[in-house]
Amino acid sequence: MTITEVVVSALILGISSQVSLQGWSRTSQAAATSLRTDQQVQLLEQRLLASRRILSSAPIADQACRWDREEVVGVLADLPEDADLSSSWRFEASGAGLWLDVELTDPDAGIPFKRSQLFTPAGLGNCPREVSDAE
Repeated sequence: MTITEVVVSALILGISSQVSLQGWSRTSQAAATSLRTDQQVQLLEQRLLASRRILSSAPIADQACRWDREEVVGVLADLPEDADLSSSWRFEASGAGLWLDVELTDPDAGIPFKRSQLFTPAGLGNCPREVSDAE
């Protein structure tokens, strides 16, 4: 093998090794980002699930199957605070629906994560049952 062939072979080996390491580095970064994103989405979903549970277990609907606003605010205020999340809620004008918004407040997250969900007393089973005359 001539010196030219050795130099060319070493050059090809060096370039291919560098490209391979760059590929592995990008793949590793993408996997870490994906894991962080999954954890953040899971945090949002857990907050919505906790809100759903607390709203469904509390007797906070009136006879007309509308939210008792003061009771709802009190129940939601009892949820533990999370430094990475901000929650807000708004009632529909009819009083039959409650929109819960949960947003990730982590400034390091490249993509802002926000989830909204509509809760209704009927959907959570909070409406008083009608007692029929047949019973």
